[in-house]
Amino acid sequence: MSIDFTEKAKRYQAIDEIIASGRKLKWNQIIAELYERYDIKTSRTSFFRDIEELCEKYAAPIDTDIETSGYFYTDPKYRLPRFYTDENAAKAAKLIKTLMDMVKGNPLYKEAQEVFESLSIENHDLALENIRISKKPENDRIIFVGAPNKEVPAGIWRLLDKALSENLVITFDYQSLTDKKPSSRRVQPWQLIFDNGNWNLHAYDIVKKGRRRYSLSEIKNLRITKEIFKLPKDYDFRKMTKGSFGCMCHDKYLDYKIHLHGYAARSSKNRIWGENQRIIPDRKNPGPEKDGIILTFTSNQLFAIQSWVWKWADEAFPIEPKELVDDWKSRREKVVRIII
Repeated sequence: MSIDFTEKAKRYQAIDEIIASGRKLKWNQIIAELYERYDIKTSRTSFFRDIEELCEKYAAPIDTDIETSGYFYTDPKYRLPRFYTDENAAKAAKLIKTLMDMVKGNPLYKEAQEVFESLSIENHDLALENIRISKKPENDRIIFVGAPNKEVPAGIWRLLDKALSENLVITFDYQSLTDKKPSSRRVQPWQLIFDNGNWNLHAYDIVKKGRRRYSLSEIKNLRITKEIFKLPKDYDFRKMTKGSFGCMCHDKYLDYKIHLHGYAARSSKNRIWGENQRIIPDRKNPGPEKDGIILTFTSNQLFAIQSWVWKWADEAFPIEPKELVDDWKSRREKVVRIII
């Protein structure tokens, strides 16, 4: 990558650090420190020009003290925005490229690539083909993993892109997990969601009159109609869901109370699972390691929470609501029948 970090930017950053220290050094003292501490040589003329540019271009609140003639910030909280060095610009570019590679293989990737390459960092253009991520182990320190997503035909992507951009109703055949055979759907496409390695369509089912989520890999025979719909203000999935359990949600909000112990308890303490979350020790059921907790929160993601609690096996059991408790007991009974 050809990303330069100019000497001027280095001086700006160093001057900012010196002034922000609050020592109120004079111009000649700052120039001396630039050389001694930062190995930056600059003249008196260049220094005053730098101060002028910092004030004009970056709104730096620089002033001089009446008694000492030393420089200081009138706003002590001000700091110059960080410039990108060769090293951190390269890291940022590689990180973005790694994220983009997760959606490689669909038309959205090409569009994202074009946008990325049109950007610049400190006026230095970036191009994905110029970003080389070495195969050395030390260069694979930040990675993104997830379940492999099924391939979505390019034709589906193109039609969805048009329908989303023009607010056009679409029809398609869909095979859900509960249906024995595909059925015809007529929906308003609202939003595409990438969750756990798979693409999902957040939409409004016109026939069933409700919000639905469709896995793109199960959509067949997609067609665009000429019917235009008005996108509602509350279409965004993030605004209609309460909880951190992926892209499945429902209209009903429930208060959850779940016992956890062992690794499940330790792991769950590190995340926010829903609104009004609280974690307290479980005095009645402390668990084998005496580390039992009760996790409470509010969410509208019942199905996902049912699977989440069950996956912890012997380290978790639900207390509330009834829907969660009944599901957990039903699963347990089925397992017992299979074993016996």
